[in-house]
Amino acid sequence: MTAPYPPYTVSNGLKVKGLSVTALVTLMEMCGTPIDQKKIKLTPWAYAYECAAREPGQILLNAQRDSTTERLYKWVGPVLNTQVVLIGRKKDKLFIPTKAHLKNYRIASVRWSRPEKTLLAGGMHPEDLKRSASHVQALRQLDRGEVDLFAYTAKGAPYLMAGLGMQEKDYIIYYTFEDEPLYFAFSKDTDDKLIHRLNMTLKELKATGRDGTSQFEKILGSQIH
Repeated sequence: MTAPYPPYTVSNGLKVKGLSVTALVTLMEMCGTPIDQKKIKLTPWAYAYECAAREPGQILLNAQRDSTTERLYKWVGPVLNTQVVLIGRKKDKLFIPTKAHLKNYRIASVRWSRPEKTLLAGGMHPEDLKRSASHVQALRQLDRGEVDLFAYTAKGAPYLMAGLGMQEKDYIIYYTFEDEPLYFAFSKDTDDKLIHRLNMTLKELKATGRDGTSQFEKILGSQIH
């Protein structure tokens, strides 16, 4: 299970695709426990976290590993890393040298989204944010100049903008708030031997080869570029 989180997990008709899906399917197959991609479902974050913690035989993609979640699951990763960034209009020419300067700007976020949670965990307060119900509302506010910045991931924001007909060239990342590692969280009933095998296989895939790239990068290359 996972929530929509482009480009890591994206709805594609009856299937879920994306970087994290490719990584999971590849790892599971290499470890002799192949899974059917059709079984990967998009759900709200809260439901996915709760279900994986309470029910056997579950896998949560793009999970956050912290002091709160650590004991609830068995972990594989970090699988991928994402940058939570603040994006604004190029024509506004904002100046944000440090995190402290963010208080001078109106920041739009999607309520309960992963990027918003990262901002709040990083010291920002709910009252500092212009919280929207969806990315559509937040990006429209940015486009109209009603907010100065939009909080999302560096790789995911272009997908959202393209879906609204916004030109990526008109926007720029003004501030990188945090690098966030993404994990696979397995339900606690998962065999420890499988978890170890998955982590070792992932480590081997990520090892840099003679050409300066890893097998992992090559597997995901068609989706990254």
